[in-house]
Amino acid sequence: MLNENDIVEKLTEHLKNNGFEIIQSLDTKSKGVDIIADNGKHRYFIEAKGETSSKEHTARYGKAFDSKQIFNHIAKAIFASMKIISSKPAGSKTKAAIALPMTIGHKQELETVRISIKQLGLKVFWVEQEKVTEE
Repeated sequence: MLNENDIVEKLTEHLKNNGFEIIQSLDTKSKGVDIIADNGKHRYFIEAKGETSSKEHTARYGKAFDSKQIFNHIAKAIFASMKIISSKPAGSKTKAAIALPMTIGHKQELETVRISIKQLGLKVFWVEQEKVTEE
């Protein structure tokens, strides 16, 4: 099961392997945009969410988030991305994205807003143990 730190680590590696310079990569103990990556043409500001808690002392550690938690995490990621889209921290190079674990719950929840995600121009990275898929 992937926690947020795992998602950030796997996506950062994927981006590096695809020609991106990693400007920022944060863990769950840090505040701010989880990943900032630049490929020369675009600067991506990526909000990541996991499928379980990254904190060993919590009741959710090692257990999959339920549907309410998945909704809450996706809503927060989308809202953070909308702030990026509105503020354009890298000017016209700014691109917002979210990174989520490839789970049925996350896929089903995101499907309910698929049209809006596309209209926002929000990129979605689906992260699995062995691969990353981009939408």
